[in-house]
Amino acid sequence: MNLKFPIGRIGTNAPVQPIQQSYRKDNNQALHNGQDVSFKQLLNQELIRSDKLNFSQHASQRIQERGLKMTPELVGKMSDAIEQAAAKGSKQSLLLIQNAAYIVNVPTRTVITALDDPFKQGHVFTAIDSAVCIE
Repeated sequence: MNLKFPIGRIGTNAPVQPIQQSYRKDNNQALHNGQDVSFKQLLNQELIRSDKLNFSQHASQRIQERGLKMTPELVGKMSDAIEQAAAKGSKQSLLLIQNAAYIVNVPTRTVITALDDPFKQGHVFTAIDSAVCIE
């Protein structure tokens, strides 16, 4: 099966060019960039790619504004906590570590926001389904 998708900009005179992508169903093989790639290889690539911890622009700004220190050790602990939350089926998790709080989208492994001193009176955390306390 060949799929064609137009590429171009709406409202311009740029030519529309087709993209061809071919897929084969035999032996769980897909034609990927001109090379045969098995489903297992594609899955492994995605697992490796999704293994890292991502930070949204909002979270990066909050971390910088609030002077939170992000060390490789801390990022490693956060990754481990996200794995624990994922194992329990969590989607949005609150990570409490080193007198800071991070809201994380677990499936995408993305830190959404960061707070310093989360135990101040008045902090209410909503839209989470789990909390992980880290030493």
